[in-house]
Parts: sequence; C-alpha cells; structure tokens
Amino acid sequence: MTFALCLYSAMFMRFAIKVQPRNMLLFACHFVNEGAQITQGCRFIKHHYLSKKEQ
Repeated sequence: MTFALCLYSAMFMRFAIKVQPRNMLLFACHFVNEGAQITQGCRFIKHHYLSKKEQ
C-alpha cells in the first residue's frame, strides 16, 4: 500500500504543477505525503529485512 501511495502522490505532485493555474497547496500536501510514505516504507524494510530476529 505504501508503494501505491508513493506513486499516487508523485503523480498528483506533477499534476498540481502542470495544471493552470498552479495549485501549490495540492503540491505541498502531496509532497508531505510522499515524504511520510517514504519514511513508512523505510521503517517497514528496516523492521522486516534488516533487523535481527530475536526469540
């Protein structure tokens, strides 16, 4: 889901810049969302693939 939301935010950041007049509020919202989803994806990878499993 995180990967899908990253793509979604990237597409709509581009849309917000290309549309006339430019919608900078929409761009800012998707920019922040992109950062949050990248952070969440990094946390997921770190937890599931890079951390040692202790039992």
